[in-house]
Amino acid sequence: MQTKNLLNIIGLSLLVLLCQCQIKPKGSHAKIVEVNGNQVIDCNISEVIDTIDLPLSDIVDKCEMILPETNEVSLFKSVYHIGISENYMAIHSRGRMPIKLFDRKGKFIRDIGSIGRGPGEFTSLYGIQIDEAANKIYLTPFARAQKLIVYSLSNEKLPPIPLVYQQSKCKTHVENEVVTVLSMPFKKGDIEPIPIAYQQTTTGELIKELKTPAHLAINPRNEKGQFVGFNSEISSSRNDGAHDLFTLTWEKKGLDTLYHYDTESNKLLPKYVASFTGKKHGSWSRELKNHYWTGIFGKEYKGAKVIVDKKSLKSDFFRLVNDFYGGFELRNFYMSNNGMFVATVPAFEIMETLKEVVNNKDLDSKIRKKIIALQKQLTESSNEVLFIGEMK
Repeated sequence: MQTKNLLNIIGLSLLVLLCQCQIKPKGSHAKIVEVNGNQVIDCNISEVIDTIDLPLSDIVDKCEMILPETNEVSLFKSVYHIGISENYMAIHSRGRMPIKLFDRKGKFIRDIGSIGRGPGEFTSLYGIQIDEAANKIYLTPFARAQKLIVYSLSNEKLPPIPLVYQQSKCKTHVENEVVTVLSMPFKKGDIEPIPIAYQQTTTGELIKELKTPAHLAINPRNEKGQFVGFNSEISSSRNDGAHDLFTLTWEKKGLDTLYHYDTESNKLLPKYVASFTGKKHGSWSRELKNHYWTGIFGKEYKGAKVIVDKKSLKSDFFRLVNDFYGGFELRNFYMSNNGMFVATVPAFEIMETLKEVVNNKDLDSKIRKKIIALQKQLTESSNEVLFIGEMK
């Protein structure tokens, strides 16, 4: 969201000095700004001109095309959140449904959890993590979370993980008995918001916490006093091995900045900024391994997306094209934790798309065979088709 100077990228609570040195390679629309020793990529979206077809092969080494088994018990509405491990996929669907656990070939295994308000039950979720080594799945409740819900992969209800702070919305990651929590830092009147990031043990003991910078504290009510807090979002995908943090809120002042929570130093480090010249716009930024991408809100851009190469700083509007399976556009893509790319396509849509793809005379014969096999399985009532790959 628009600001007049780069100091608002991070806020006065984090920045004191802005280095004059800026690096902007020829032909790019992004530049590197050094801020208190941190190199921040600043992309002025207003300067981006070209639109490219970005091959999926630029992001992932290989791509699996998976149709999750479709029957009375495995059917889901559409993917809302997904957790992926070496051998499993856990899908949280839109609507009041339990988690659907599949193997990586798409075979349905079982439901995980149940809908309700009792112990271990949930009505909606904000995140899923599969810990295959520990035979556990962690579920982050959508709102007012006081604990993480824990199940075994065989659907055994396990003791929950109590959270040190009740969360309005949060992203969590459990590793080696340590829980990292990234919070949506809502204000409550004059009350100081909860820490924006902290670590705790799986038994609920606080390890370290990071106070919410003043410029990131969010007012959950609009100018009319109406509660709009749940219109705000927080994301963290850990695709580049760090706890990335981005908050989307209509009340936020300053530029839209993506941070890393450095757990060792217990600091928020700015990494990427989407800026605009002129009109005020909203944006949503995510981190890949070698790129940042930003989705833009507003009539002028009509939902356009910008991709920024971390090394070359080349910045373009883009359409993501699945060149592994004939070169069609992937519009609905997610980033699961730990460097996994996931895109979903509704059955009725992929059926029409594959009709065109399979007629391409230049299509690789092995890919054609895979597509024809998928076509034989698909009906309009099938589950969504998934395209999954490990990021380069």
